[in-house]
Amino acid sequence: MVANCQPWHQNHSHHQQNKPSSSPTCAIHSQRTHSRISKNPPSVASINGMQVKEYLQALSDDGKSMSKKSAAATAKLKAELEGATKAVSELEEKEEVLSEEVKALRKELAGYADNDLEDVERKIKQVEGIKAKAERWTDNVMLIEGYMSKLLNGNTEGMDGLRREYYGAEYVEGEGLAEL
Repeated sequence: MVANCQPWHQNHSHHQQNKPSSSPTCAIHSQRTHSRISKNPPSVASINGMQVKEYLQALSDDGKSMSKKSAAATAKLKAELEGATKAVSELEEKEEVLSEEVKALRKELAGYADNDLEDVERKIKQVEGIKAKAERWTDNVMLIEGYMSKLLNGNTEGMDGLRREYYGAEYVEGEGLAEL
């Protein structure tokens, strides 16, 4: 195997036509050859060996620089991703807590359905209307009692009799109608 893997300058000479082998040993030999070439490149007709060496060094430096930049960018993105993941996790926890609070508030609100503000205001207006009618009828009853008292010429026993007859159980002796 090693016999087919020959140094770079021998593989490319005009006298031999052997091609390098693709064996692992040849690959290692090829790496060593590349390393040797970059340290002391051979001169070719119009290419200066030092120019090749400087060009290879510049490419190597650019590769290292890009590698460092890539590593820094990757680290930055990784940190940002971790931060975003943490923020999403916190938001999901808050959403869960808020969801539970919303459920509790909806349940509480359902308990107030009988006490709907509009319904309560409507009932208050109804009660006020009924109270106004009751006051009006009370005034009317008082007017009728006054008229009847005049007709009976102030006879209180006659008035009490009329009250018991018309008011029934709601008449309290000596006081008049019971409070509602």
